[in-house]
Amino acid sequence: MVDLNTKIFFKINGSVGKSKLLDSFGRAGAEWVIIAMTAWYIVGVLVDRMPDKRLVFLPLVFLAAAWAIGWLINLLISLSMREPRPHISYPQTRLLFQPLMSWKSFPSDHSMSAWLIVFMAYIFNLSGAWALAPMALWVVWGRVYAGLHYPLDILGGIGVASFVAALVYYL
Repeated sequence: MVDLNTKIFFKINGSVGKSKLLDSFGRAGAEWVIIAMTAWYIVGVLVDRMPDKRLVFLPLVFLAAAWAIGWLINLLISLSMREPRPHISYPQTRLLFQPLMSWKSFPSDHSMSAWLIVFMAYIFNLSGAWALAPMALWVVWGRVYAGLHYPLDILGGIGVASFVAALVYYL
């Protein structure tokens, strides 16, 4: 018996290999868009906060610290749950590329990172922060499409990002 999480995963992942354009779009989201989001955040900080070095320093340090806290939380959750990636549990998964690690699926580090960038951009009121949200959606969809994460892994990453962003906001 397959649960809803797995059914949704296979509904999304089932399109892999049917369209080169869609596969390219999915792989870009799964691998590369997070780098563009990070660059967007850094450039946004530099453009919005220059020439006052203190105003530049704060959003960059807070993002780095928030990411480290989020990654540590993800690691602790992963170690306690030991949820393998979909291609380990279901060999029929269509992978777009081989992930670096296969031992952990929940929660998604990419999902946490992408949404943390979005939340931090809003916390620091960066220009163009609204444009990061569609990019984060592209990242999380790409991770499921590429066969690397279940939808609940994505939600777990968003939950960790929300928690860490709330801590930053209230601190």
